[in-house]
Amino acid sequence: MININLQFGDDMNIFEIEEKLAKNGFNAKDIAALRMQAEKSGTTYPALLKELSIRFIASMVLVAILAIVWIYTLMYKDSLAVTSYSITMLIIAPIFYIFTPMKLGYKSFRYTRKK
Repeated sequence: MININLQFGDDMNIFEIEEKLAKNGFNAKDIAALRMQAEKSGTTYPALLKELSIRFIASMVLVAILAIVWIYTLMYKDSLAVTSYSITMLIIAPIFYIFTPMKLGYKSFRYTRKK
């Protein structure tokens, strides 16, 4: 369990941070998920938010690369290559979405950019 008296980066306790998160678009489910992960890993909210933000940026770079390759395939390859790449993308996209918390990562990215 997180020690309530534990101070974080900008001298806020856990309740103040959760209140600030709620004011910045995080719902109760998001905050509960962050709290559970922070307790499990023994990390602070600011460190966890920064990690999620970095994961979101990395995910967006990968999505952009995959989209560019798909556009290139559409423009310059035959229909068999387009079909096979499209099927591959349809299989990879849900797996990618499941293992990368995109919604929470986006909210963390937006929150860390506001600070």
